[in-house]
Amino acid sequence: MRLFLLGLLVCLCGGAASMAKAAPAFATFTTLASRQRINVPASSSSLMRRSSSLLPPLQLQPSPVEVLNIMFDDDSQKMCVFVKRDDKLDLMGAGIYGNKARKLWALASSSSSSSAPFPSVCVSWGGPQSNALLALAGLVCGVWEKKLVYYTKSIPEWLKARPLGNYQRALELGVDFRELSAAEYRALFSTESEGGGGGARRGAVERREGGGGKERTMTLTVTLKDLLISQEDGSNEERGEEGHDVLLVPQGAAFQGAEEGLRLLAVEIKDWWGLEKSKMEAGMANGASLAVVLPAGTGTTALYLAKHLRRMARENGQGNGEIMVYAVPCVGDGEYLKSQMARLSSSGGREGGNMEEEDYVPHVLEGSVPHVFGKPEHGLLVIWQELKEEHGLELDLLYGPHAWRAMRENWGVLAARHRSVLYIHTGGMEGLASQLARYRRLGMLK
Repeated sequence: MRLFLLGLLVCLCGGAASMAKAAPAFATFTTLASRQRINVPASSSSLMRRSSSLLPPLQLQPSPVEVLNIMFDDDSQKMCVFVKRDDKLDLMGAGIYGNKARKLWALASSSSSSSAPFPSVCVSWGGPQSNALLALAGLVCGVWEKKLVYYTKSIPEWLKARPLGNYQRALELGVDFRELSAAEYRALFSTESEGGGGGARRGAVERREGGGGKERTMTLTVTLKDLLISQEDGSNEERGEEGHDVLLVPQGAAFQGAEEGLRLLAVEIKDWWGLEKSKMEAGMANGASLAVVLPAGTGTTALYLAKHLRRMARENGQGNGEIMVYAVPCVGDGEYLKSQMARLSSSGGREGGNMEEEDYVPHVLEGSVPHVFGKPEHGLLVIWQELKEEHGLELDLLYGPHAWRAMRENWGVLAARHRSVLYIHTGGMEGLASQLARYRRLGMLK
């Protein structure tokens, strides 16, 4: 039986050889099954040059910034605390919220403004309660009415019997779930850099580097085993036959195509801070500086946000310390987060300037409390309740409370460098119901 070959998003890896023939203003998503392409704008400037009539439903309005009357310090360590409410974003009214709205913005806008049809099949993977799953389902199944095949580890029987949360909504949208054993999942979707390996069969990784007009290409393909093809019941849809094409979106939408939407976030923060700091600088000898703090899984949002804030600062002749990005690792420790960001950074090459990687990688802000991602903790629940009941800020339970705990523990470090903190509420509220249900099942919440 012929192997099932999927092409990773070429922009995840910096572009394929064929990309050299594409317009330079665009990154290219390539679906190798049919050799069809979806062009995605690579910069805000390229979008501005296009007819605005093409994109009216996809204009993300800047998310609001709110003042939070909360301090973790004494009078010697006071900072103004702001919250950027990205949780209030909703891309295309399709239930795509928070940083997922930003990560998928370029893909959605390019498909909306292009005459080329959206791919017939989209494939991704991750947990059954993933927020990225629901966002992708909203776009693929809800907006474009296409097929989303989603690979996940074995789903608990109790969840199958009584679906809830993101899993329930994904089922309602028509997501085609494919369950794998832990070993199969690791072998198919882990890479050696993630410590997976496990006998995964991958296509060749080709690199050609050179200057003076020479091509620089890097192609990464993931080959699924015959075991998975046998699950198709004779269907050839996902193998690109009969005109079908396949789009592969990495877990958590951690791909270079997410960069454009996060560049827009950087622009919003720069514009807001330009107005806000002018109110603070009167009578201040050293001016104002801002710490931008956000929770991080793969670090995609933090990396691209830091990159573009730093780039805009250089273009404006400003120093690197006026706005600094701090990422709180929520999935794994700080070293894991750094490795994820380094891999994503290297996959995009050095396009767009002379900045070295260390120039724009965000600072990692860790706490001392041991943390296991997704594990209910009484301490996290206390922080979640405090922020909601005393300060009117509702967070998710997987990322938000852990980020606030790390921020509180490092408050003195932040206050020594900055006059203000801007916390990015990255969303995740879609999964809150299932998170609260888990706390209730464990008797930690009534």
